[in-house]
This record gives sequence, C-alpha cells and structure tokens, in this order.
Amino acid sequence: MIILRQRMSSKPERTDDVRAALAAIVPGGRATPGVISVDIANDLLDPDSFVATVLYEDAAAVERQESAPEVRAAMALFPDALAAPPDRKFYDASRDASII
Repeated sequence: MIILRQRMSSKPERTDDVRAALAAIVPGGRATPGVISVDIANDLLDPDSFVATVLYEDAAAVERQESAPEVRAAMALFPDALAAPPDRKFYDASRDASII
C-alpha cells in the first residue's frame, strides 16, 4: 500500500480556486481502480491550508489517479495559486492484521 500526504497553502486570494480544484479531484479519485481512499481536508485553524491523504493499492493506482484530467488541472493551477510548492510525501506501508 502507498500513502500520499500532501499539504498545500493557497494564496489567500486564490483559496476558493484551490478548494474548487481539490474538490473536483475527490469523486474521480475515489472511483479510480486501486485507489483505496481520497480525503482532502481544510485546516480548521488556517482556511488557506489543505491536506490531502490518499491510499493506493500500488504504484499503478498512483499513476492512474494522477493522470486524471482533474488532477492535471489542479497541478497546473498550483504554481500560480499556492503560496509555496506543495509539501508532497509518499510512504510505503503494509497492512498487518495482527496489529488491528
């Protein structure tokens, strides 16, 4: 399993644009084969900050989801709309049923 955690801070005047672009990613991402979950949250204390957490079955699922038109549109928006590049980290994880 692969986990993506991406933190983004929008320019205050572009927060609505970033929110709309991120919201457009969720339905398609959740329907993408191999994507376990897609969650994008707005920081409760900073309305310009967003955190995306995506769980994938494998690298092929990452590629499928990231090649979607709505993801490409958001990525094209980010250079002008974000205050800094996204803090994007991928983690390799495995499920251990004995822990749960």
